[in-house]
Amino acid sequence: MADSTITQTINERIEAVKKVVNLIAQAGREDDLHDLRVLLINTMSLLKRDPGIEAAVDDLYASAASLVQDASSGTPPNARSLRLLLSASDRFCTRLTTAVDRIVPEPEVRLKGLEAAYAVQLERFSLNADLDPIGQVA
Repeated sequence: MADSTITQTINERIEAVKKVVNLIAQAGREDDLHDLRVLLINTMSLLKRDPGIEAAVDDLYASAASLVQDASSGTPPNARSLRLLLSASDRFCTRLTTAVDRIVPEPEVRLKGLEAAYAVQLERFSLNADLDPIGQVA
């Protein structure tokens, strides 16, 4: 049986993912895709390895990235892209909900969120590495 604190944390992550997915479906902004990525990394850091959840994460991120890429090129999202995003989100949330009962609490869970913060810093560093000191693209 899962610890109630971990169960609550997972449920909060599910709600946050749903909100970000809805924002991506509405506006298709790059910032929302970044937020989704951080949420997914953080959520996965709370769990033991599960190939089903990993596949659901990959599908969700890929469909969100595709929709954001279309939006950034000026192409409005089509019904198929939206349907793929929403079904990938549902699959992820369903798999995560069913995995809650299999979660075994670990003593260092409170530190695992640092992995997501580290991933964000790595991404920012890699983006800034392409800029010269004045902020111009090298």
